[in-house]
Amino acid sequence: MNQIYFLIYVILAFFIAVYLTSKSNSSHIYITFIFSYWILAHSVLNTKYFIIDIKSLPFDFQPNRILLIFFSCYLGLVFIQNLKYRNERVLILKFEKYLYLYVLSNVFVSYLQYRKLLTIRDFIVFNTSILTFIVIYLALKRTADVEMIKALCKAFLILCSVSSVIGILQFLVDPNFFRLGSYRIAFSEFLRSNGVFHSEYIQSYYLISGIVITLFIVHAKKQRYFLVTLFSAGIILTFHRMSWITSILLLTLYLFKFKKKLIWKMIPFVVSIVSIISLLIFIFFPENKEVKNSSLIRQRLFSNTITIRMNIYNMVLKNIKKNWLIGFGDKKSDVYYYGMLAAGAGKKFAKGEAGDIHNGFLEVLFFRGIVVFILYCMFFIYVFDYFWPLARTKNFIFYIPLFETLKFILANMTNSLSIASNLGILLAIFLGISVSVNKNNIDLNNEIEY
Repeated sequence: MNQIYFLIYVILAFFIAVYLTSKSNSSHIYITFIFSYWILAHSVLNTKYFIIDIKSLPFDFQPNRILLIFFSCYLGLVFIQNLKYRNERVLILKFEKYLYLYVLSNVFVSYLQYRKLLTIRDFIVFNTSILTFIVIYLALKRTADVEMIKALCKAFLILCSVSSVIGILQFLVDPNFFRLGSYRIAFSEFLRSNGVFHSEYIQSYYLISGIVITLFIVHAKKQRYFLVTLFSAGIILTFHRMSWITSILLLTLYLFKFKKKLIWKMIPFVVSIVSIISLLIFIFFPENKEVKNSSLIRQRLFSNTITIRMNIYNMVLKNIKKNWLIGFGDKKSDVYYYGMLAAGAGKKFAKGEAGDIHNGFLEVLFFRGIVVFILYCMFFIYVFDYFWPLARTKNFIFYIPLFETLKFILANMTNSLSIASNLGILLAIFLGISVSVNKNNIDLNNEIEY
């Protein structure tokens, strides 16, 4: 039955993307449509029902790879045109330099490892996936205008709204409804909500981005409160603790920066809510043991996943000294296999059939070495260096890429999410749009209304 829902969804997403594009007056309508449709449908399209796999090729055709091919051709034509007419001076930003160096060093290191560990398919898939980040970033840096930004923001809020509703239905009504990927336990017989995504943590981090966009660009109070409440409900039902922490941290930063007066008004409300919850717990659970032994407390809130992860982190730091320059390649490495077994992660982890290092930065260090790791970190440092002065002095809208970058970094504290992942591509979209806003002096203060 879900297959029918998936088909209906991608068709509806197509018509919504067409509608949003037709309502915009962007100078780049085809690019506006492509990105609008990607935002709305990429997660569903990235399933076995829609991926095109040609056996004679060393890769398949999934949404991100199609974007890479299309926009590589587009940027290639732009580059040839600029060489011919010399009509556009290219200024390379500091964080772009580190991004390019990171990608080039990645390709070089993976080439060295390819001869020992990686197959030709692994080599092509890994490196083209990372190139997708650059291509999408450059395409939006060059083409994003006010009308395109409006259409993409609307598409993203529609995606988050639909995914939140589906997530609520998955938790309260039918856990199998529209489930694309993982079946992870929340507590007792309840499953964590995935929404329209493949896992609960992807759902939660997309919805955090939805909250960030809503807070900064949705001006109508009723709509803003409704969307923030809806997205927050979706995040809560993922039962992903790190995304809860990230949500609270980013919301707190937003309140302290923009709504200091509201914080003092909220304190009595929060105290009242906490008091009521405590009273209800006291009434319905007079014995503390009943609360402590409940499935929610034992299986989700206080389940111990820290010990095994600390063991994995220690394994990375202990072994990297043996091959610190270029790392150990990928999960096929013997060092990874025996290291995971020694960390107590189990055979599935050791064979690369499940799980990962659970830290994106340590994963780069372990698989690609210290040089690539440093360049990766410098990229994020200079993203902050670029947008922080703009946010403070030019326009508050530049807090959006700052919040998105901070979210991506925090997400990688407990998950391994490369810039080649969908969350990475989402970051590329935010960065590309934001650089275009600054480069072209686009005024968004009164332009985006919902």
